Amino acid sequence: MRIVKLIGCTTPAAHKDEYSYDSSDAVEQLNIKSSSSDKLTKLPYYPASATPGIIPLSTKAHRAPKGRKWTNWAGNQTCRPSRLLRPTTVQDIVDIVKCAKEERKTIRCVASAHTWSSSSVVEDGILVFVNKMTKIFPPAYTEGQGWTVELETGVTVRALDDYLRKHSPPLAMTANIVMDTACYGGMLALGSHGAATHSRTLSDLACEVKIVDSTGTLNTFTREKDPIEFSAAACNLGLLGVIYSYTLRVEPMFNLVMSDSYPLFMDLFDCPKQGGAWLKEMVLLNDQTQILYWPFNTHFKGKGEMKVGRYAKAEVWVKQWRRTDQPESVTSSWKLCRRVRQHIESSFGTSVLRIMAAKPKIAPAINSLIHQGLRRPGKKVLAVPDAIHFQGNLEAPIVVGLECVFKVDKGFERPCRAWRFAVDKVYEYAMCGKYPVNMTMDMRFIKSSDQIMSYVYDKDPEAIFCTVEILSAAKTKGFEDFSAMLAQHWMSEYKARVHWAKLWEHIPGIVPYLREQAGPQLDQFESIRQKYDPQGMFLNKTFAGVLGHK
Repeated sequence: MRIVKLIGCTTPAAHKDEYSYDSSDAVEQLNIKSSSSDKLTKLPYYPASATPGIIPLSTKAHRAPKGRKWTNWAGNQTCRPSRLLRPTTVQDIVDIVKCAKEERKTIRCVASAHTWSSSSVVEDGILVFVNKMTKIFPPAYTEGQGWTVELETGVTVRALDDYLRKHSPPLAMTANIVMDTACYGGMLALGSHGAATHSRTLSDLACEVKIVDSTGTLNTFTREKDPIEFSAAACNLGLLGVIYSYTLRVEPMFNLVMSDSYPLFMDLFDCPKQGGAWLKEMVLLNDQTQILYWPFNTHFKGKGEMKVGRYAKAEVWVKQWRRTDQPESVTSSWKLCRRVRQHIESSFGTSVLRIMAAKPKIAPAINSLIHQGLRRPGKKVLAVPDAIHFQGNLEAPIVVGLECVFKVDKGFERPCRAWRFAVDKVYEYAMCGKYPVNMTMDMRFIKSSDQIMSYVYDKDPEAIFCTVEILSAAKTKGFEDFSAMLAQHWMSEYKARVHWAKLWEHIPGIVPYLREQAGPQLDQFESIRQKYDPQGMFLNKTFAGVLGHK
């Protein structure tokens, strides 16, 4: 008879890149049905040093009060699951699912815990940490498909980048997020995106997904096998089961010209027609485009200042990436120095953000200093991973954010109006001594996706969506109310949607709004979900209402 040892946490821990949690040291009994017998076998809750298999959580950090409490990276999501488990093999996942089925427990998964929504929250259920599922399989080349690589869900962005660089020939992801410590499992399941317009979301780079469903069966989803089910599996929100692996399309390594410029805000966004034409030309010509704005990055008097004068000399940071055949223009020493400098800057920024959250009125002075410190105009030719991950150690400053997406109009005037409205509100609040936004505002452009649950889903493959994100230091007073106000305006004016991984559940009326906007699409996904999880083992409150459950 095969003995399955499920080992949970026995010593409290916290890790800034993953999660924090509390636990008691008591020995717990788990009921696991043997694979070769209908009898239940009682197994102890093993200590950290006991055995391989499903290993315990890290024991490196401080001891916390009794009771299993999990908190995400930003500290805005917390839950008390009945069990915390970390698989290392696909068989471990199968055993966990079968155990949960026998005990009638729900399951949610967590990777690097950078998600701000309550996607991973599970009460009185099993929280599964997938960040030890780190196997990367040898890349394969096929005619018509090109290069692909299969990876388990705990693989980080940096680990895959390093692995692909060493391959012969060197390979690379065509799109990615800036942060390189996040795990692919969470990023892909929630449909995350970078700034690459034509590559769409990261989930759109998937060509195969393997998921263990509620019966413990490992299912393989491909577009060739069933395009509808594949579109649900690629961006599945963790609702079809525990994701084991993704197979992604990659390309031979290439270089990008990365340019940084700092035009005046008013030159670009004062006139939507003029600014829209500029945006359209830039987005359609570039491989990737990103616009960032630090509020109060120039002189700001505050009360009594004329409206136009508030940001007459404010700058925006425009980043553009274009493919090139030119060789890299920087050395390995330059890259190392950049990473060291950015780690120092980010570590310093962590303390600054905590101060700004506690004393919001210093935000204008601090933001002006940060903007000037990061201001480095010019062009450089970099290998694609080095160009995409232009800022290191982003996990150090603890922030929260909301992101809305909407389809651009023909003249790209809509993004200008949406951006201008948000900036106007930031300064209106500041005139009253309120600073709910003390970090960047960010704008990117990506083409539509055919994946059912993608927030950029559209039947027109050439449709382009604008993503607008606002960030603030964690625990900044008034941020949730301010961001909800912006979201409601963008939803009313532009039928905006929300990024599943960012803050969105605090927006008043958001669930009925999403049902109204995408009811048939959500119902189609729900019918597929019912096939693989009829009892709702993987369903939590986050998505239950969105899928029509009361």
